[in-house]
Amino acid sequence: MGHFKNLQDYGCWLNYDSLEEGSLGSRYRGQFQTISISADGPLAPAINEELMRGIGGLLGREPKVLGPQAKDASVRIIRESEGEGSPGPEGYQLTVGENEGALQVVIVSSGDRGCLYGTFAFLRLLQMGEIKEGLHLTDAPKMPLRMTNHWDNLDGSVERGYAGSSIFFRDNELRQDLGRIRDYARLLASVGINSVAVNNVNVHQAETELIASRMEMVQTLAGIFREYGLTLFLSINYASPLEFGLDTADPLDAQVRAWWKDRVEKVYSRVPDLGGFLVKADSENRPGPFTYGRTQADGANMLGEALEPFGGVLIWRCFVYNCQQDWRDKKTDRATAAYDHFKPLDGQFGENVILQIKNGPMDFQVREPVSPLFGGMEATNQILELQITQEYTGQQRHLCYLV
Repeated sequence: MGHFKNLQDYGCWLNYDSLEEGSLGSRYRGQFQTISISADGPLAPAINEELMRGIGGLLGREPKVLGPQAKDASVRIIRESEGEGSPGPEGYQLTVGENEGALQVVIVSSGDRGCLYGTFAFLRLLQMGEIKEGLHLTDAPKMPLRMTNHWDNLDGSVERGYAGSSIFFRDNELRQDLGRIRDYARLLASVGINSVAVNNVNVHQAETELIASRMEMVQTLAGIFREYGLTLFLSINYASPLEFGLDTADPLDAQVRAWWKDRVEKVYSRVPDLGGFLVKADSENRPGPFTYGRTQADGANMLGEALEPFGGVLIWRCFVYNCQQDWRDKKTDRATAAYDHFKPLDGQFGENVILQIKNGPMDFQVREPVSPLFGGMEATNQILELQITQEYTGQQRHLCYLV
């Protein structure tokens, strides 16, 4: 068997197989011979590379790159100041005109991500035969945070194991093939994902060091994802202060609060654009504020305050319940656990704290209702968590849609 990168499925929807042999080949033959990119931000190289790869693969010839102000280019990528009616820095406007049989595509956005997303949209529509004179498309994401959470461990294993081995880590080091991670970042960007957490929410001793002695790994990963406009997050161990010498992790203890502020400052000195932290606490034997008689808001806000000066976000999972509950105990309702713990705290969480709520009140079950927290937490930032890797829904052997 050849290298996996040579397999047809490796590129997923970004293979850009030639259109020459079909009806679209004759329709677009000779089109899009020149490109112009006026967006000069950090994503400009990715935009240029995608246009060269996409047009070259689909139409058989890479386009010529003209200057950023070339108004006669076949494909123009323009970043301009946000004005009235603008779809925002992650949105874009795509228009198609025609002059003497030559199509011209203009993609305009006020942000680098919008320009990149517009580029992917153009190449997708080109393959579908929808690029034609008169097309006017405006698109923008509805949610500001669109994120994948990976349950990867530094030893290369993945929680539950149904997704195979980690593409990031092996034997407590980064994998040697960093190109595969870059390919994955490109894949995520092509569908508008803008953030990624790379390590398991069940943070073990080795992963705890990602905010300490293993920060070089974080720098490398952040740099790769940055090329495609993705922001890196880290899952952290709530009890880290205990691992590094303190005798408590009480969120209201002055030493603990000072420790986290100092640690966060060190992390951001190495990765200034880190998105923030993802935390699983007081769940399935993970430590948390309940250990010290504190609330979930106390724990989340302590970390949120440490992240706030750097623009960081604290994502706090609501998967909090007693995993040692006796199944014969009919007085304790497992399905109401998250609601009981979090509903009374509505409005008490910091502005940079987001509660991550599973789609249902139990745990990614095949059939379960929507979590009542989505209607109950009206004064708190929240985000929906869905499981892509099939666990209870078929162990990666059956097809199951959660929504």
